[in-house]
Amino acid sequence: MTSPVFLVRHAQAAEGGPDAERRLTAAGRAAFSDLLGLLGPSLPVTRIRSSPFRRARETAALLAHATGVGAEPEEELASGHGSGRELLELARLAGPGSALVGHNPEIAEALAIAAGERVPVPPGTIAALDLSGPAPRLLWSRSP
Repeated sequence: MTSPVFLVRHAQAAEGGPDAERRLTAAGRAAFSDLLGLLGPSLPVTRIRSSPFRRARETAALLAHATGVGAEPEEELASGHGSGRELLELARLAGPGSALVGHNPEIAEALAIAAGERVPVPPGTIAALDLSGPAPRLLWSRSP
């Protein structure tokens, strides 16, 4: 099997203000950092693409710090920009080892397609998918 692709829902964000400018909470930052510490070597990330929304960029920066890989903004990952199927196609195009940091409902829809059923996707969830075959397959999902 080739290296997985990772879908990451942004960590817990503050409420209020313009949606695109909402920041991560201190608790969200800490919980996501703890999850990254636990996952360690099971995250063979080679590329990070992120929604341009602040909470996703901040989550991607934490992931970048943990993996030593830079993060690139990607307009197509913005909240409300596409569907779960479109997100899976972006992940397939990004290639093995890529991590895409975005939002629900797109990530929840993509994981439901890959799992064949709805799966919980709270803030800060990291999921590994195998996209090497004809149908996406959820390998694992971890949440703070």
